[in-house]
Amino acid sequence: MAEELNVALVSGPAYDGLYSRLPKFTAATGIKVNVGFSGDHPALNHHLAGLSDVPYDLVSTHTKYAPSQMGFLAPLDQMVPTSVVNDFMPLLLELSRIEGSLFGLPRNIDVRLLHYRTDLIDKPPKTWNELISVAERLNSPPDLYGFVFPGCESGLFGTFYELAEMAGAHLFPNDLVPDIENEAGRWALNSLRSLYEKAVVPRDFTSWHYEEVHECFRSGRAAMVCDWPGYYSLYCDPAISAIHDRFALTPYPVGPAGTSLSYGGGHTFALTKRAIDNENALSLLLFLTDFDQQLLEAHNGCVPVRRSVMSAMQIESDDRNHSRLAMLDDVISKHILIQPKFAEYPDVEAVLWRTVQSAIVGKLPVDVALRNVREQIQRIVSKRNGDFAKPNAKKRVTISTPTH
Repeated sequence: MAEELNVALVSGPAYDGLYSRLPKFTAATGIKVNVGFSGDHPALNHHLAGLSDVPYDLVSTHTKYAPSQMGFLAPLDQMVPTSVVNDFMPLLLELSRIEGSLFGLPRNIDVRLLHYRTDLIDKPPKTWNELISVAERLNSPPDLYGFVFPGCESGLFGTFYELAEMAGAHLFPNDLVPDIENEAGRWALNSLRSLYEKAVVPRDFTSWHYEEVHECFRSGRAAMVCDWPGYYSLYCDPAISAIHDRFALTPYPVGPAGTSLSYGGGHTFALTKRAIDNENALSLLLFLTDFDQQLLEAHNGCVPVRRSVMSAMQIESDDRNHSRLAMLDDVISKHILIQPKFAEYPDVEAVLWRTVQSAIVGKLPVDVALRNVREQIQRIVSKRNGDFAKPNAKKRVTISTPTH
């Protein structure tokens, strides 16, 4: 069996700490790990989708993207020991399954919280309209932006998804054709457009991913952002964070429909079909998701997805982190917003963020943009339905989330 493994990994400040442990794996096993590709998730997905033959044994993926990668991912049910599987939280296992089979081991679960500057804001806003008003009041570019959000790719998709659903629209009804040509959809898109028009976000934000949003807040140039748990330790580090002692976290404010919803999902590690009988690849998969590695990521701010790691964190965490973990648990249990699993999801995400971005910067009227989103996604999902899907279904897709 080969003593080398080839992998493709998601990279960024929230992810790279784990990879410092790869030399430890090599020292313990003698198996060399070659990182053939690393990049943010859009770059990684594009890279993998463009390969006719995937040359990797293990890849980073995500519960929302894995259904589009079934051509090269390997089922894990007969490979991973039951004792390992049973240590993961049930929700994460469910998210990692496709048509009943396990196609990845969970790395984390992600939901965003509102991060705000306590030296600028006494009490966090209770509604999104109040948040927008506070952002406009505090805005003083280029030194301080009132509320910064990603301007492209999955970050912009997720921000619109959250706002639209909190206003009462339905991005993924049963037929998967967005029900957004209504007051809720208009409010969500007009809110983002207004923030851009009033320069509450930087003019070049259309190229910003999560990392740029994080850096803007960490450097003290934003009053509020919505961000993931994995960045928490970086915000708290006085060596690199200008706001380490002047920020707080809170669940999202409620939208016009009276609900608070946070877009979420889970990063996973998966084996490819070429590694289905490769014990070395399985060893690496188990190493990357074992107790010690999960504990490292929990220390960096990620929500533990193994029961054993959650128990350890509950014992060792200080009051501030206890409060943060309890807040995240409540959001995951009651307010998480998860898109359904389907192979065409990456195409749907791309259509939506590009069209939303065009409307934000004034290239498309809001109503035209919402119609274009519906029509383009209707064409995409009709390929799986065998006919054009009906656009008027109202029922929202939900996933029951157990408490940890």
